[in-house]
Amino acid sequence: MEESNLKINSNNSSLTILDVISIFLKNKKNIFILTGIVCVVSIILYFFVFDLIYMSTASIKSTSKSSGLLGALEGGLPDIGGLDELGVGGSKTGKELATYEEILMSRRCLEVIINKFNLMEREDYQFYEDAVKEFREEKLQIKTDKLSGIMYVSVLDKDPNSAKEMVELLLTELDKINIELSVTNAKNNREFIEKRYYQAREDLKSSEDSLKSFQLIYGVAPDLQIKAAAQTAFTLEAELKAEEVKLDVLKKMLSADQPEVKMQTEKINSLKNKILGINSSTDLNEFIRLGNSPHIVISFLRLQREVEIQTKILAFILPLYEQSKIEEKRETPTIMVLDKPFVAERKTKPKRLTMVVVITFFGFFASNVLFILRYKWVQFKINNHKLN
Repeated sequence: MEESNLKINSNNSSLTILDVISIFLKNKKNIFILTGIVCVVSIILYFFVFDLIYMSTASIKSTSKSSGLLGALEGGLPDIGGLDELGVGGSKTGKELATYEEILMSRRCLEVIINKFNLMEREDYQFYEDAVKEFREEKLQIKTDKLSGIMYVSVLDKDPNSAKEMVELLLTELDKINIELSVTNAKNNREFIEKRYYQAREDLKSSEDSLKSFQLIYGVAPDLQIKAAAQTAFTLEAELKAEEVKLDVLKKMLSADQPEVKMQTEKINSLKNKILGINSSTDLNEFIRLGNSPHIVISFLRLQREVEIQTKILAFILPLYEQSKIEEKRETPTIMVLDKPFVAERKTKPKRLTMVVVITFFGFFASNVLFILRYKWVQFKINNHKLN
């Protein structure tokens, strides 16, 4: 009798919509009973068994402004271009927020929370790694808004007071670790700049000694005397060097019989003749032979330039050196708290009504599938019986 009642469209192995509706109508009482059982179980679980989870949230803001050595660099190097082009300015907010997130996610930071609130025993963890992973993935939530430079730090816990205290402790540890990293970085910067500072002092002293020796040989102010005597020859020799470089380039691009090459060669020869004429016609016995003066000018200018360069380097490094010593000793707070964590008044999860509806619907669907499979199994046995 049962097999005859369940035999629907037995000549066709596939199910149609009418077959599904027929199966549902024949078994609707059992389907509703199973669905009701699933609904009642889900209500008991979500309303009386599962813990309610509360979330406490705090918001912190990135400083997003240059300070310390970076501020000194940006303010003291106007001639080398904006540091924003090197990714220092515009992306600083994102980098700072990323650093905050890495610190909050670090095992060092989370260990403090786990030990302080005794989560190993409270949550019955067997391994410390499991506690760290669970807190990082399930309890801690971090969201960032790079445009405004704000980070939201949230903790989920079944005790709303504990959730608030955990967020407070996280922010305290974040500031503490960030200060330590800043001090360590400042110390490394100070040691590097200190070495460069003392090197610059030695280089400046050496340059000044070389310039002093040159002045003892050629006069107290040889730059004025030599420049006055050798300006023309020096300019011509500089022009000659430039034209010779130009000729070398032309020879690589053109053949030797090209008009451009010939004209450039003639120009160089003309410059050589002018220089030779000046050197042979000028009498500088009172000071120095003009034939040597361009080399003396170059030597003096190089020495003078080296002194000026080392002086500028020292003037640049000295403020950085002093700033680095200040940064190394600085232990001021490094984060700006906009909203302090609060004790949640409403639960965050589970969404009890939503979950009951979803599970009930799933129970209804699963019940239908169960009776469809039952019908297919009976049909399969009937077909096998006919074949035998």
